[in-house]
Amino acid sequence: MASSAAPRASLKERLEKAGIDEKFHTVFVELTNNSADFLADVTAEDLVTCSSSDGVQIAMPVARGLVRKLKETSVEKEDQPDVASGLASTASTKTPIAAPKASKAVVATHKVRPLQANPSKGECALSLTQGTVPDAADADTTLVRCAVRGVCADTKGRQKLLLLLLDRSGSLAGSLWRRVVDAVASVVTDNLLSDPMIKIIFVVYSDQAREVTLPESTSTLREMLLSREYSPQGGTCFKAAFEAGAAAVVRELNVLSRRGVETSEVDIATLLFTDGEDTSVKSHNRRHDVQLVDREASKMAARTSGDVFRKRLQDTGCTSYVCIAAFGSDHDPDQCQYLSDRYCYINRGEVLADALAGGLGALLSSAGQCKVGVKLPTGISLEEPLPETLPLDSAGCLDHHIWLRLDKKHTASGWLDVSVSVGGAVVLKGSLDVASSIDIVAPSSFESQLFLIDLVALRLRRVARLLTGRGRVAPEELADLRERLTNAKDHLQPTRDAAFSVSSGVSGRAALRARLAEVEAARLRLSYALGQFDENDVNDTRTIGSVAIDAILRDAGQHLPQGPATASLVRRTDAAGALPTPETLSKYGAGYTTDAYSCCDAFELATQGDALFYQLDKVQIAPNGGFLSVEDSDGLIAHEAFVLLSKDGSQAVQAIGREDGFTHLGLPLYATEGHFLRAALLLPETLRRLSPGNVYAPGVSERQLLSLLGRSLMRSGPLTEGFCEALLHKARSVRAVLAGCASGASNEDGTAATLLDAVGIEARRFLTEESLRAQAPDLFAIAAAGLVLDDMDEAALKHLSDLVVRESLRRRVAHALRSAGDAEKLCLAVSLLGPYVPEADYVKAGSKAILPAAGAGELSFDKGAINPFAAPRELEGWEAESPTKTSPRPAGMSAILSLLSAKHNDNNLQPKDWVLLKQRLSSWGSLLTSVGGASNLFRQLDSAMLSDGTDEEAQAVVASTLNALRSEGSDSATCCIESACGSVQDVSETVVSVCLPTLPSSQTPRSFVASTLKALVEKRRKLVCQYPITGASMPSLPNHSGESVAEIWGAPANPTDPTLHKKAMLRVWRRTMKVRISMTMKEALADKEYRKRGGTFAFPSPLDTFIRGLHRRTMDLHSDWEVRLRKDTSGEAAKAEAVEEMLLRLRWDDSDNVARSKLKLLVGRIWDGLEGVDLSCKKPLSSALWLDENDEIPAAASARSAAAAAAAA
Repeated sequence: MASSAAPRASLKERLEKAGIDEKFHTVFVELTNNSADFLADVTAEDLVTCSSSDGVQIAMPVARGLVRKLKETSVEKEDQPDVASGLASTASTKTPIAAPKASKAVVATHKVRPLQANPSKGECALSLTQGTVPDAADADTTLVRCAVRGVCADTKGRQKLLLLLLDRSGSLAGSLWRRVVDAVASVVTDNLLSDPMIKIIFVVYSDQAREVTLPESTSTLREMLLSREYSPQGGTCFKAAFEAGAAAVVRELNVLSRRGVETSEVDIATLLFTDGEDTSVKSHNRRHDVQLVDREASKMAARTSGDVFRKRLQDTGCTSYVCIAAFGSDHDPDQCQYLSDRYCYINRGEVLADALAGGLGALLSSAGQCKVGVKLPTGISLEEPLPETLPLDSAGCLDHHIWLRLDKKHTASGWLDVSVSVGGAVVLKGSLDVASSIDIVAPSSFESQLFLIDLVALRLRRVARLLTGRGRVAPEELADLRERLTNAKDHLQPTRDAAFSVSSGVSGRAALRARLAEVEAARLRLSYALGQFDENDVNDTRTIGSVAIDAILRDAGQHLPQGPATASLVRRTDAAGALPTPETLSKYGAGYTTDAYSCCDAFELATQGDALFYQLDKVQIAPNGGFLSVEDSDGLIAHEAFVLLSKDGSQAVQAIGREDGFTHLGLPLYATEGHFLRAALLLPETLRRLSPGNVYAPGVSERQLLSLLGRSLMRSGPLTEGFCEALLHKARSVRAVLAGCASGASNEDGTAATLLDAVGIEARRFLTEESLRAQAPDLFAIAAAGLVLDDMDEAALKHLSDLVVRESLRRRVAHALRSAGDAEKLCLAVSLLGPYVPEADYVKAGSKAILPAAGAGELSFDKGAINPFAAPRELEGWEAESPTKTSPRPAGMSAILSLLSAKHNDNNLQPKDWVLLKQRLSSWGSLLTSVGGASNLFRQLDSAMLSDGTDEEAQAVVASTLNALRSEGSDSATCCIESACGSVQDVSETVVSVCLPTLPSSQTPRSFVASTLKALVEKRRKLVCQYPITGASMPSLPNHSGESVAEIWGAPANPTDPTLHKKAMLRVWRRTMKVRISMTMKEALADKEYRKRGGTFAFPSPLDTFIRGLHRRTMDLHSDWEVRLRKDTSGEAAKAEAVEEMLLRLRWDDSDNVARSKLKLLVGRIWDGLEGVDLSCKKPLSSALWLDENDEIPAAASARSAAAAAAAA
């Protein structure tokens, strides 16, 4: 690169060097007056007002791209300091580096080498950067930021010992102790207690220390700590706590050693909580006959015991870390900081639980501790001391930075060596030749913004250290410190504006926002502490005492690594910066991918490390994968824009061009390979929000995209151009994601299988192996597989759609019958196995009925339509007349319409989806046939997105593809059985297969149902006779449970109008709100009110006869008459009145006269028992409404037989 004194290149050479197309040269000649010196002043807004030499007006995305190319090849400014040119040439000349001139701002001279985002295990990645310092005359212009990154520990298989030392001295008595216990219980969960890789050692201490034996559950631990046995009392003795804790640690290490666990595989984390100083050493002085504490001797005893404790932990060979969390104004901040690696102060009792929980959570999530060592070359010194230890994140990674200072009097030369040790062993080493490795970052780059934020954080730490331990601050110094805090905020304001702008174009805005939040929190803490020194401050009257102030300052003065979330975002930004430059888009590509929120196209976003995603709304994730519901869209939005506008997914974003909004990001846009590489970096975070439990699982969560693609395929609405275009791009991106994700298996040739290979195998097995179709977790994903696989032709896709519809129907029926009993399933099968009647009118009408069918309610049978007692004989007769040929009866046709019209909130296709699936997979199959397969289809789409060919060719390719896709589709799809399932007979066979899962191959469905129904009727008859109604007492079952009750009496009757029943229940609840009556009485009155409003009840099948609350509700009525109403309950008249009242309060089908007669007998017998009538000579009544008491044959069967005989006569 030329120095500042070198002659500048001509305008034409500059434009050619930047890669500017020749048709734009005339535009730049006009805007710059043919002078290269004014190129830096050209903006995108200037370019959009001009036209290229071919007469085409320049679009905004093109204008931004041209300006970006110019900036990437920009030369130095004339005022650039001498150090810039020296740094630019060090890569080849190895010239020693002089310190930057303090009077000049540093300007970028070359592209910054990004820090390696994901170094391999054992590799230490280093980078040295200098950036613009806000105050040009400040000594900080000689600072260099050294970033250190590496994977220090393998977190898999590591054992963790968590030593929790809890102060229970007398000062913690009362509500404070309860808060501490709640904090412990919130973190020490049941899962944590049962985790074999984590051992918790719990010690409570006051004057003496005592180890707590941990129970199996958190609730028991909480009750134990709140008991009198562990109530706070006494003083504080750190020596007792440290000795008891060390002994317990050694014991547990011996246990692990006997199990074969090496000490190098164990991490020891200690959290000590205290609210006061050590009071273990008493003086000779007394006050009020109480021996006083020798504070200095106690302090020395605590420090000595702390040194011994830490030495014992180090001698174990394990990585160790000590954190002290202190609360209240009685503790000693200096002592706490001396005894710990990390000291944190909890300033308010209200946040005590949260702070303790956060401290414990951080220790548990950390993979251990490490120590950083630095060997400095000549001319460089450390700006601040290195921490004793640094925490690793949950993956064992270290992300930290060190501030170095260049000596103004000496040139920096030599090698910078950094080592990272864990448990005393060096695990990472890294070296840099300082002369060739310091990068000068551009003022507007991500690296520059991060440099500035960390520099401000350094300055805040300086303020904290300056104030630590001081009792008073002079007014002049106080004013200076306030100005420094104000300047810190002002210096970061431009960065904050850029980070919180949707259209700023700055890379890594999410990382900058996270880091800004950390620094702003530190600034606010310092501002609060500083206010405590100002006696004239009337704005804040809160006082926290000198101890609390000192604690806050010591905490703020510690240089800790950035938070795990921030570090992850920085690594993601660095990874995006290391990717190849994205490809230039065609006119079609730029137009389709322009984001209306950020006003950038896919190329511009990719250069920022951002990517485009489709929008989603009303997302409900299924527990086992897939979605219960989701609304897909064709709209695009940049990932960074969504995060900003939705406040990191916490609120909906208003959609452009639509009244509604969206809450999630969905499928990524492929666009180009360069754009997709950026999308792949953002995909884990996007998939986390779309995965069960909000947890991203590599190789598993990616399947959610396949499910989304299936739902997009079956989205309601016509096949518009926009829909087809979006579907094409979505299929392309899903194929790319699956092809780039390892499945963990191997192909037949030994190569590593991708998720696309696994999906192909699953789809082919779904087509060929019927027994495996029920195991497919998500039918939407199976359907979507047809869009991305190469070996799917038109015939295969038609077959796939038919099988998906059939399996979806089977699952729908199984879901509807999931709680149905055997009797209900057999009755349903009887209704579908009627006599063979080809072309029946009710079947024709049902097959063409629009779904969901009007008036179709819950699955039930018309009164008298199905007689389970006569059905076996009927089935045998029909089988003799037309073997293997069946037709649904009218009741069966109604049942089919009910099954297909019911609303189910599950991960299954709806009947309307079946029609769309068949039509659109057929259209896709025709498209694949015309272009020669999926690979050719996506290759054409990729070509159309790039600027290699002409824009006319790209648009022609896309237009022809969309026309082919729409040619076979229909703008409207009528959903009925005929269009969705093919025929009523196919549906009937599927339903029967669900009702009869154990049907043997040697029997026909009719004969199997006939024999099974006979056996069930006989079994129920014997059981209801075995457990009859004898009086006021309920039948005594050996094992009274829901299963045994259902086996004897079947299912209870349910309201036919649940909405009306709920209104009746609310009415009764309001009327009896202040009346002291039992819950069973309220339920009985609610059922009576429901009948009064015209409601009815129905049993699922004629064999079901369970009367809910038969005995208890009758007892309630009898007691109410006797106690409250003081009404006579004896005599036949009273019994008859009570029976009629109970018929209104019980749930049964009051349209069945046979059941009415039998129920009257049962209620009358119970009433007699309550009245004390001698029933010993009375015959027990069978406990079934359908069983005749005279000859013990089904009463319903005899009644229907009599009716049939009368009709015949």
